Amino acid sequence: MKPIPDQLFEGIIMPKPKILLIDDDQNIHLIFKVILEKAGYEFISAHDGLEGLRKILETRPDLVILDYMMPQMDGEEIFNEFLTNPRYRDCQDIPFIILTARQEKIARKQRLFEKGLTAYLTKPFGHRELLNIIDNVLASHAIHLKNRYLNNAIREAKNFLENLIESIPEAIFIINCEGQITFYNGGHQEVLQYDLEEIIHKPVTEIFDSTTITLEAILQNIQQGRNTKNLEVNLISKTGKKVPFAISLSEMKNEDDQFIGIVLIGRDISELKRLQQELVEKEKLAMLSETAIAINHEINNPLAPILGNVQLILKENKFDEKTRDRLHTIQRNAQRIYQIIQKLQAIKKPVTTKYVDNTKMLDIFESK
Repeated sequence: MKPIPDQLFEGIIMPKPKILLIDDDQNIHLIFKVILEKAGYEFISAHDGLEGLRKILETRPDLVILDYMMPQMDGEEIFNEFLTNPRYRDCQDIPFIILTARQEKIARKQRLFEKGLTAYLTKPFGHRELLNIIDNVLASHAIHLKNRYLNNAIREAKNFLENLIESIPEAIFIINCEGQITFYNGGHQEVLQYDLEEIIHKPVTEIFDSTTITLEAILQNIQQGRNTKNLEVNLISKTGKKVPFAISLSEMKNEDDQFIGIVLIGRDISELKRLQQELVEKEKLAMLSETAIAINHEINNPLAPILGNVQLILKENKFDEKTRDRLHTIQRNAQRIYQIIQKLQAIKKPVTTKYVDNTKMLDIFESK
């Protein structure tokens, strides 16, 4: 029996609550019928246990009143059958009141209460006492069903939110006012390498590389309303490796609008950084290639006639040995310039080396 939220009842005429009496005394049925129908209830009769169990399935009453002392099946046997037989599984929310004699043993009553009995009504009783206990049982049962509905709704919402958070690939941290991590959803766990129980209650400074940006600076940004989205920081893994993350932060407040912590959502941008570096290298290579083509064009044009004329001059035998040595030196250096230009054009993977004052310089012959 699943309760419906109160607002859905507005404007709807609700049916009379149905009460089933299981008792072998015909006079009791006549008395109950008058009392209950006058009080606005729908009265249903059953004169033995089997008939009563059948009418529970047929009518689905809101309350069952059951006499303890009956032939064939007594009240406890009927109640046990109702509780244990799978046929009644869908209606086992129905509350039961057992009518019993004043001398009924306390141990027996306790046993039935432990099984789920709602109330006892001791004979003899007055009309007002009967109606009071019925009203109280139905009201208490309605509250019980409503609380169970709310608890189920809360549990379902909690499970939904937990599943939702766990399915988010980003790392989500909640950090309290003392700077401790109070929640971690396990995002990027393969990168950070922390188990959930290891990271909870850990100071956030132990996983936060303050050389990129300090936690104090982040708090100041939040308080002053400055940008707290996609900040690039390094988080420190369990092995001490610094992992680049893009993080976004927002403050948490309680119902009194008081600051109680920070929600930090971060994603590993190692691959993005690698691709960015790769793009930079490709851009450098493209620029180097363009430079090499320009050099090749601008230097080879004057270099070709220099080499050509030196070779022509060397074919003449009218120079002394010293002059010929000088011409050979010019030829060798001109050829070296040509080789450097060819090597520069062929570079696919630049290698740099330190020059004067730690200035980086392209190492042409180490580059590949």
